[in-house]
Amino acid sequence: MKKQILFIFNGMVKENGNLCISGGDIRLMELASNTKEYEVNFLTTNNGKLLLNKFGLTKYKKYLLAKNNSSGILSNIIITINSFFLPTSLNNYHGVVYSSCEHLYDVIPALILKYRNSCTWFAVYHWVEDYPWDNSRGGTPFIRRYFYWLNRFISGLLIKQFSDKILAISNETKRKLIEIKKINHNKIKSVYCGVDNSSIFRLLNKYKSEKGLKYDAIFIKRLNYGKGIFDLFKIWKKVCEKNDTAKLAIVGEGPTEVVNKINLYIDKNKLNDNIDLLGGIYNFEDKIRILNSTKLFILPSYEENWAIVIGEAMACRIPVIAYRLKELVTIWKDNIYWVTLGDINGFSFSILELLKSRAKQKYLVEKAYKYVKQYDWKAIAESEFK
Repeated sequence: MKKQILFIFNGMVKENGNLCISGGDIRLMELASNTKEYEVNFLTTNNGKLLLNKFGLTKYKKYLLAKNNSSGILSNIIITINSFFLPTSLNNYHGVVYSSCEHLYDVIPALILKYRNSCTWFAVYHWVEDYPWDNSRGGTPFIRRYFYWLNRFISGLLIKQFSDKILAISNETKRKLIEIKKINHNKIKSVYCGVDNSSIFRLLNKYKSEKGLKYDAIFIKRLNYGKGIFDLFKIWKKVCEKNDTAKLAIVGEGPTEVVNKINLYIDKNKLNDNIDLLGGIYNFEDKIRILNSTKLFILPSYEENWAIVIGEAMACRIPVIAYRLKELVTIWKDNIYWVTLGDINGFSFSILELLKSRAKQKYLVEKAYKYVKQYDWKAIAESEFK
């Protein structure tokens, strides 16, 4: 009989009726899809169940918490409280427990199962948070970022003290856990993210006639402050001042408050003909098709750890421009066109410069395409499950 693993992910939220998917969610779906050694189970919410259905992971056993959740502090508190009350059907579960992120709503159930059911707990750590008074997270209101920090601070203490092993997403995260969180290095193992290279190659051939024809640039991330969404609009406004036909695609969902601000900014600055808000794209083929139809991938984000979509853009042979974050530089090295954090003028200039130079595009694309081949989901999943 196969060993069992229980993936815990309770943070899936909806905005405007649509799921808001993060890179961490995609990572979990890919790992679950690529394991043959374990019998897979999930502890999640109804929102999480919807995500599993979207990724075709319908055959696995699911244990559901009672409450759905949307974004926001109150919803986060509610789902955290609910995470103390596990389904009674888990009373006899004794396999591996895998908390998929370092938030309390995933950490608390793992801790309960470790001590109540004698389970082995593997805790994933995506990103080590900055102090809320040191980093505005792209203009995130202070109360929101303070709550975010406090949540992760408490869960970090629990992970440090009680987990059996910590899986740090990237070597940089491992370094920060050792230096900032003072966790014994023997307890931490670096793990990685990947790209479905073979599927992307197949889809690029299928849609090769559409290569770079629809958009000048694309942004794919959740629409929130930390992902630099308002820097993005300032950058694109400056691009359009020099090139009034420049077209940007934005893929992602976000809080109603942020989306309303986005629409106001677009209307006020007369950018309706220059920006397409496409919402969330959950189908993999649809995402690769839209990536393939653009010339550049741009990411003016203030907080990232890996940014899986960067690898997907590289595999699609699209140049990437991003803010220079140490976490990203450690992974992607010189395969990205880097811009100093917060330099809106520099970012817009880089976009215009790269759009004008086919030679620079080709050089960056070929180098990055070779580099990203090392990050393949199947190999990464196999290594992690070992």
